[in-house]
Amino acid sequence: MDSMYSANFRKQAREKLAGKWGKAVLITLAFISISIVLSFIEQRLPKSLMLIFSIVELIIEIPLSYGLIVSFLKLYNGEEVSAYDFTSSAIANFSRAWGVFFRTLLKLLLPICLLIVSIVLIGMGVGFASASQLLSTDSAQTLSSVAGSFSFIALLGVIGYIASIIWLIIKSYSLQLAQYIAIENESMSCADAVQKSQDLMIGKKWRLFCLQFSFIGWAILATFTLGIGYLWLFPYMQMAIIAFYKFVSGANQ
Repeated sequence: MDSMYSANFRKQAREKLAGKWGKAVLITLAFISISIVLSFIEQRLPKSLMLIFSIVELIIEIPLSYGLIVSFLKLYNGEEVSAYDFTSSAIANFSRAWGVFFRTLLKLLLPICLLIVSIVLIGMGVGFASASQLLSTDSAQTLSSVAGSFSFIALLGVIGYIASIIWLIIKSYSLQLAQYIAIENESMSCADAVQKSQDLMIGKKWRLFCLQFSFIGWAILATFTLGIGYLWLFPYMQMAIIAFYKFVSGANQ
């Protein structure tokens, strides 16, 4: 059943891209070109400036990614859009893009905190267990008890790490439509857009996962083209996700 839904969304994506593949590829190429230029500049900066530029790069890329979705939504809706329109959309929606990003991050804060705590516990457990093996003790029994305690801490960390990763993935799927909602509902606040994404994705996270996973074969083939195939695959995936968004939001009903 889920594979049928995925096939239907892919079909809608191909229909929307009919006669527009060239424009979709140009939009993707323009976006990738900017990312390559920014990466090229960063690699040639002195180490003292790399951290600062990385922050600047992040500040730029969040709105650019938002603007890219604006362009693909326009393409899906049959509106006119040029290759570099996403840059002007990024500038026009700079604060909104960051507002959605921060609201999304807040929703992910608890699993992220659990992940950090788990990593710390793993590091402490492994580190102290190893150190206890090197320290001289009066009895083997004491040594074994100390090592066992720290090993237990590491085990708790591993369990927490696995749980936090699963929680983070599930939670992130609940929020994947936030940008699409914010773009198509300009009067809606960023917080409401994120919350609406969470509401719309109740019971539908697995379907979105199946849709994205259905492109795995194409992704492998694109890799063998030295990445050039992604110029076609990326817009194909984006249009399929937009079709999914339209479906769950009721726009296609």
